[in-house]
Amino acid sequence: MRRMIKELYFAELYEQYKNLLSPQKRKIVYEYYILDLSLGEIAEGNAVTRQSVNDALKKARAQLLELENALHAAEKYTALGAFAEKLKKECPSLYGEFATLLKD
Repeated sequence: MRRMIKELYFAELYEQYKNLLSPQKRKIVYEYYILDLSLGEIAEGNAVTRQSVNDALKKARAQLLELENALHAAEKYTALGAFAEKLKKECPSLYGEFATLLKD
C-alpha cells in the first residue's frame, strides 16, 4: 500500500513539473509512472540498459522532490481540489466562479 501511495505521489509530481524535466527524464518518468512500464520494458524500448533507466528514475525523483520542496505546486493543487469539492457542496454559485478563475 505504501508503495502505491508513493507511486501515485510521483505521478502527481510528474504532472506538475514535467516541463521542468529534461526530455529524456520526462520520457522515462512518463513511461514508468503513467504508462506503468517495467524498467526492462523501458530499457528495451529506449535501447539502453535497465540500470541506466533506474539511474535516470532516481535522478528524476530527486529533481521532482526538490521542485516540490521549493515550489509546493502539487501540495497547493491538492488543497485547491479539496477546497473546490467543499465549495461545490456548500455553495454551488461560488463554486462556479471559483472554477472559472481556476481555468484562466
